[in-house]
Amino acid sequence: MVTKTATGSRHVSKVGVDEAGDKDSLCKSADNVSGPASYGSTASSHCSLESSAPLLDTGAPLADTSAPLADRAAQPAPLSRHQIRLLLGLAAISFLNGSMSGVVMLFFPVEAARRGVSLTAISGAFSSAALGQVLLYPLVGPLALRVGVTRLFNCSAAAAGVSTVAFGLLFYIRDDTGFLAACYAMRMVEAVGRSTASACAFTIIANRLSQRASSAVALMTAAETAGLTVTPALGQQSCTRWPAPGCRFYVTGGALTLMSLVNVKLIPNVEREDDSSGDLLCSVRLFVSSRENWLCMLIVFSYAMTLMVLASSTAPYADAALGITPATFGLYLSVANGAHVAISFVWARLVERAANPYPVMALSLLLEAVSQLLTPPAPFLGLQPSWWLFGLGLTLVQASIGGAFIPCFELMLAGMLRAGLPDDLRTHALTSSVFWSLNSLGKIVGSLLAGLLMDAFGFPVMMTIVAAETGLVMLLTAAQAALKARQLTRSKK
Repeated sequence: MVTKTATGSRHVSKVGVDEAGDKDSLCKSADNVSGPASYGSTASSHCSLESSAPLLDTGAPLADTSAPLADRAAQPAPLSRHQIRLLLGLAAISFLNGSMSGVVMLFFPVEAARRGVSLTAISGAFSSAALGQVLLYPLVGPLALRVGVTRLFNCSAAAAGVSTVAFGLLFYIRDDTGFLAACYAMRMVEAVGRSTASACAFTIIANRLSQRASSAVALMTAAETAGLTVTPALGQQSCTRWPAPGCRFYVTGGALTLMSLVNVKLIPNVEREDDSSGDLLCSVRLFVSSRENWLCMLIVFSYAMTLMVLASSTAPYADAALGITPATFGLYLSVANGAHVAISFVWARLVERAANPYPVMALSLLLEAVSQLLTPPAPFLGLQPSWWLFGLGLTLVQASIGGAFIPCFELMLAGMLRAGLPDDLRTHALTSSVFWSLNSLGKIVGSLLAGLLMDAFGFPVMMTIVAAETGLVMLLTAAQAALKARQLTRSKK
């Protein structure tokens, strides 16, 4: 039967499986798990892939499996022309998703406040959208299998684009109550489109770019951060010549809708497949049987929570404690986000070439925790707050935060395959849904935590608490690094 390695290389296995016992073998294999898969190790499925979801057919050449696994990890197969086109299409949507977030976050609260809408109501529009994403992500996988992953991806991106254009039209609503109600409705539509597109994008990455999944995740993350940073400034300049109230929303939403149409040609379709609740239950059981998956879920949650804490609290602190103007703070943020974009690819390259990526991940978490202590700075350090220390800490946090997050999706997928799940579209969709559910949950907790801790203790103590949480995750990752190193040493004997 045809199987895949955890890094995406396919090979032929002679293991035979009784089709009538496929479902039972899936569930029983959880009891035979010897441990999480090593990064780049072979994970043979216990189920026949002939009965699983179809793969995306882009005509990409299969990776050479004649070389040892260590050699393939050190020299990842070059991307094919089809894979490059696919990556460009996914990255463009990520960039525009970041652009959409930047436009909405910067200009919607200002217009709402001008109309006398309370801060609680404004925050509720964002919180309700995040909660909707958490509830929706578990449903994306089954829906994608029925509709088709690529088809659902393009439709979701188009829906997000149309909702962004509609958001710009809300400025013409004169009634404040109607304006707020329409904002809540559009935010929910946009959240549905964004969350569905994100989950489908990672499903496609797992299916066609599994050997370079960490690089693909780094590209997607960097593209979204770049869109979040660049677009508001560009929109401010471009819309001065066309002073329509919703100009920025029209441009961003129109570009997102147009790109979803272009992706019809860039990304091939996936055939439909009916979902099975029995398979889903077995898959979930196997997923939670992996220690590696639990650690990765914790890292993803911590990553999203930290970013939301920073987004919610740094600007007020910079203004109140350091006297940094909004324009200067925007410059700080641009430098920090630029570091995040640039260093993301370095982290991806390091973990993809490592047989054991956990030491690299632990190092990034250590740097992140130290940077979080420097930013305020922490009270016990005895340092005085200053603009340069704030800028340095913020930049180092953004540069280091992706090192542990970027490989998590590939590690979760490898853990699923090691546990005995088939390397098919159903497994990829489940992994993507879990990944993004934890990401959204972290954003909700981060938003709530920032408000509570800022009001109770202030920014320096809050960042000290966040640094302690990051340090705890770092210790767990270091422990996993030691366990993985021991496993690799034993396997060589």
